[in-house]
Amino acid sequence: MRSPTLISGMLLACLSMLSHAQAQNYPAKPIRWIVPSAPGGAFDAATRALAPTLSQRLGQPLLVDNVGGSAGLLGMDRGAHAPPDGYTLLTGGTSQLIFNKFFYAKLPYDPQKDYAPIGMLSDLPIALWVHASVPVRSMKEMIAYARANPGKLNYGSAGVGHVFHLGMEMLSQRAGIELTHVPFKGIGPANQEFIAGRIELMLGVPSTQLINLMKDGRVRALAAASASRFAQLPEVPTLDESGIPNMEVPNWIGLVAPSGTPRDIVARIHRELAASFSAPEAQKVYEAWSMVKVNLTSEQFGQKIDREIAAWGPVVKKLNISLD
Repeated sequence: MRSPTLISGMLLACLSMLSHAQAQNYPAKPIRWIVPSAPGGAFDAATRALAPTLSQRLGQPLLVDNVGGSAGLLGMDRGAHAPPDGYTLLTGGTSQLIFNKFFYAKLPYDPQKDYAPIGMLSDLPIALWVHASVPVRSMKEMIAYARANPGKLNYGSAGVGHVFHLGMEMLSQRAGIELTHVPFKGIGPANQEFIAGRIELMLGVPSTQLINLMKDGRVRALAAASASRFAQLPEVPTLDESGIPNMEVPNWIGLVAPSGTPRDIVARIHRELAASFSAPEAQKVYEAWSMVKVNLTSEQFGQKIDREIAAWGPVVKKLNISLD
């Protein structure tokens, strides 16, 4: 009679062989790529920019599926509970993989346990934008206007807990002003409402669209929420230069899969993803959205998530932001 230890070892060996065989045959069918936001934002743009080349390199269709709502909770939940076989990928960023953990007592997924990190898609710079209908042209003027009109200025985000919500709440508290939060199902719809003038303020990526609207006088960039000025907007001061120090909020996009996805498959996707960045179509989209490519291994990306969760937990708790 074989010992339990021997049987256990044989089972592990069989599972390892099965996993290796799956990885060798991968992919054998179309792959679903979930984007946890509505179309029109940077998540959607980065995913669709990389999908054609990644699909070609993997030899199977990549079906992009926008699952917006609740600051990404719906899409992230769906991705977390998909089979860990490499046929579900998920775009996730700072909002979904870092900040949601601190906003929801019953988060339907665990950013550190439910996903296998694959790699970074991009870093995204952030600027504070104001609609031209608001009579301000600088941070100083905006703060003075907001203090004289408490609650009158509305700002949009992709939902409670979204990085742009967090950033605006930090700004409100440090500047001593009262702003009204208007959450949407994605940053795309929020941008549309901002451009139409139905909300007055936005934290947003300095995309070609917004820069062109600024040149036309329809919106204004008040400050860069980064350590240095943007190359695209060298005349726009940083928040630090505008009297609001320590206001750098991380904003990045990454790629994950359900936890338990075989390591060989994760490595294959990471390898093909890295090669997809050089496609001319992807480069055009990255330039249009001011995206910065980041070269991290899967392990380094996982470590980055752990570090930022540890660093931002006390900050978010101190803000005492309610789920309105």
